[in-house]
Amino acid sequence: MTTSPTGFYNSIQEATAHVIDVLSDILHVNTIFIAANDGVTNVIVDSFNREEVLVRNGEELPFELSYCSLVLNHSADHLTISETSTHPQTRDLDVTKTIGNHSFTGIPIRMKNGQGYGTICILDAPSAQLTETEMKALKAMAVFLGYVVELEKDKIDAEASSMSKLDLISSLSNKIRFSLTEIWGATDLMMTTELTEEQQQYMSIMEASSRSLMMLLNNILDYSKIESGQIDDIEDPFDLRTMMENVLSLYTEVAAQRNLELRLDWNLASSPIFIGDEAKIRRMLINLVDNAVKFTSTGSVTLSANTQFVTNAPEAELEVRVKDTGIGISPNKLKMWLEHDFGPSPSYGNPGLGWQITKQLLKRMNGTMTGVSEPGNGTEITLQFTLKTYQESA
Repeated sequence: MTTSPTGFYNSIQEATAHVIDVLSDILHVNTIFIAANDGVTNVIVDSFNREEVLVRNGEELPFELSYCSLVLNHSADHLTISETSTHPQTRDLDVTKTIGNHSFTGIPIRMKNGQGYGTICILDAPSAQLTETEMKALKAMAVFLGYVVELEKDKIDAEASSMSKLDLISSLSNKIRFSLTEIWGATDLMMTTELTEEQQQYMSIMEASSRSLMMLLNNILDYSKIESGQIDDIEDPFDLRTMMENVLSLYTEVAAQRNLELRLDWNLASSPIFIGDEAKIRRMLINLVDNAVKFTSTGSVTLSANTQFVTNAPEAELEVRVKDTGIGISPNKLKMWLEHDFGPSPSYGNPGLGWQITKQLLKRMNGTMTGVSEPGNGTEITLQFTLKTYQESA
C-alpha cells in the first residue's frame, strides 16, 4: 500500500493526487476520479484507470450532463447506480453512451457551509458494489478534500478583501486546529475498538492526512511571520542531538511502513549543548527531512551533524546534512532552487513553501545551504551555520 506523504500540500491538485494514489491501492475498482465544478462545467482534476481507460485528467463536460451533477443534487451523502445504461438518471446521458454500461458511485466534496466543490467517483463493472468499509474510506477522503478546498478558498477570499496575512493565518489556524481535533478524536476512539487490518490502514490514512494538514498550517504560520517581520530571534541553551533525534522520531511510523531506514550520524566530539534558536533549527530540519522521506521509496534517510570550532571565539561552525536515497533531481534544477527565491504560490519547478521557509530562516542565522543530487541517486542537502557553545558555570 502506498503510504500517505508526511509533508504538506501546496495546492488542491497535490491533495487530490495523494487521494487518488491512496484509493487506487485500497480499492480494487477500474476507475477512480475526482472532479471539480463551478455549476457550469465539470472538470476532471485527477483520475486513475486500472484497465479500461474511461476518464482522463483535464476532460470537461457541461455540469448538467455529468454524473457529478447527480451526486451533488442528490439529498443523501452518496449516490450509487448499479447499471448506468438502465438507470433512468443516466441511461440517456451522452457520457453513458460514450463509455458504456458501468456501476457508478459518487461522494460529494463539500465545504462546511454545504457548498459543493466536486466529487470523488468510482466506475467499475456493472452491478459491482463497494463494501461498507470502502465507502467509509471514500467519505473520509471527501471530508479531507473539503478541508483543503476550504483552506484555499479562505486564502483567496482574504486576498480579495485585503486582509492582513497574520489575520488570515489566525483565522485559518482556528478552523484547521478545530477540524484536526475532531479528526484525531474520532481516530483515537476508533483505534480503541477491535479493527481489522484493513480498517487499521484506513485509520492510518486519516491520521496521515491530519498530519499533512498540521504541517501545512505550521508552514503557513512560519511564512506569514517571516513576511511580516514578526519573528523573534531567540538564544537559549538546547541539546542539538536530542532535537535531531526528535525530528527523526516524527517519521518513525511512515518509515516503517515504507521499509525506510532512518539514521542519525552524530560526528561531534564536543558537548551537544549549544546556544541558539532551537525552534528555527528544528523547523528547518523538519522541512528537509519531510521532503527526503516523501521522495524516498526505498533505502534510507540520514540526518548528520559535524562541527568545527571557530578560532578564538566561543562558537562552533555546524554542518547539518539531510541525505536520502530517493528519486533525486537534476543538478541544474537544484542549483536554481539554491540560488533563487520563489514565492509561496505553487508552480512548476517550485520546490515548495517548506524549502523557502528553510532558506529564509537560514538567512536570518547568517547561514548557507548547499546540495548535491542526481536523478535516481538521491539528494544531500547541507546547512551551515554558527552557534555559540554552551559553557557551564563553575
